[in-house]
Amino acid sequence: MAATLALHTGLRRRDLGLLRLIGAGPGRIRRMLLGEAVAVALLGSAAGGLLGLAAAPLLGRLLLDLDAAPPDLTIRDEAGAPLLAAAVGVAVSALAAWASGRTAARVAPLDALLESRDGGRATGRLRTGFGLAALLAGAGAAVATATATADDRVAAAITATAALITAAALLAPALVGPLARAVTGPLLRLRPAWPLLLRGELTVSARRAAAVAAPVIAAVGFAVLLSGTVQTMRAAYPAGQALKLAGQRIVTNDGTPGTTDEAVAANPVGKAALPVRAFVRAAGGATTAVDVLGSRDPGWDRPDRAVLGRSLAERLGVTAGQQCAVRFADGVTVPVRIAEVLPDDPARGAFVMSRAQVRAHDPAALNDDIFVPAGAPATAVPGTAVHDALRYALDDYATDARLTDALAALLIAVATGYGALAAANGAAAATSPSSAPSARPAANCSAWPPARAP
Repeated sequence: MAATLALHTGLRRRDLGLLRLIGAGPGRIRRMLLGEAVAVALLGSAAGGLLGLAAAPLLGRLLLDLDAAPPDLTIRDEAGAPLLAAAVGVAVSALAAWASGRTAARVAPLDALLESRDGGRATGRLRTGFGLAALLAGAGAAVATATATADDRVAAAITATAALITAAALLAPALVGPLARAVTGPLLRLRPAWPLLLRGELTVSARRAAAVAAPVIAAVGFAVLLSGTVQTMRAAYPAGQALKLAGQRIVTNDGTPGTTDEAVAANPVGKAALPVRAFVRAAGGATTAVDVLGSRDPGWDRPDRAVLGRSLAERLGVTAGQQCAVRFADGVTVPVRIAEVLPDDPARGAFVMSRAQVRAHDPAALNDDIFVPAGAPATAVPGTAVHDALRYALDDYATDARLTDALAALLIAVATGYGALAAANGAAAATSPSSAPSARPAANCSAWPPARAP
């Protein structure tokens, strides 16, 4: 939006200059541009809101087809979301118009009537500063990728790539010239005409070339980053997580809300977690809602004792050996001593207590799926089913993968569309008459003053 308004203002450079010549002040110019931008934004927001309301049922059906919504999904019209979108659109348009209006209002009237001479200006200091900061951040994240743990490596790699893409887009005006010389240099020895013309256009009008290249760099880089991340995670999940379940069996609910204690008793070997919601009051007096996991593992099944993950312990402000109060759903508060604080492990849980103690305070809680280790028999009771744990996990992930692919395709389409609009704006600005450097003729001193007629 800012690029479009800036282009629109630049194309009206002569008109604004005429208005300044006949007495329009900078304030009037700014108010005129701001009013036009707000009016267009209101019309566009109204049209977009109506289209969004009309498309909502189509989106609902798409979510149902992707298994991304419950079967009883209902679509209802609410004014809040379209009004919020309209407010954001108008605010962004107003800010963009204010920025371009300030630039237009500072131009002297006579200069506005002449051809623009800013085609060869150097890159702004602010843009260069942000570009160098993004470059340093990307380099730092790249170094962190090589030294990070397995859990943090993906996040560091994505951060490094995104920062480097941003740096390339911001520093495009400074990079276009050197890259053009480096690429066309070997071709000049072959003596065709087009490398020389391309080299001259890119080096003389580097800023205009960067106006077209920067959005393309950002859009293509984002699309490659997103698609590559999705494909990487699609392969990394089975390799890093699902394959840990090879050989195990899983007992799941089949047509029932959850797994019952009968199924747990029929499968005495294996993980049978009992999750409940409870309120924990730490030593400092603060109360926090946490997910307590009842475990029958002999290492954790100790009454009035709990094992915490490191992150939750830091959030609660407790350490091993301290005591905290746990209030269950039945309203009973139990003093619990922190037996150990261990590294975070989603498979274990963040707050693990004795299964029997958790069940005593919440008789209606339903069990998680039961994981039976390899070699142990898995028994299905009425309301449950037995599956191969690896295949069950892969099938479950396939649904998530379809949702992720759909989201990635949507984001790539949006990024490509906005990149195309920005590139079109840059191309239009680069080819408009007001963007070409002026070729002002040299003064002829001998022609002034003019000769008198005889």
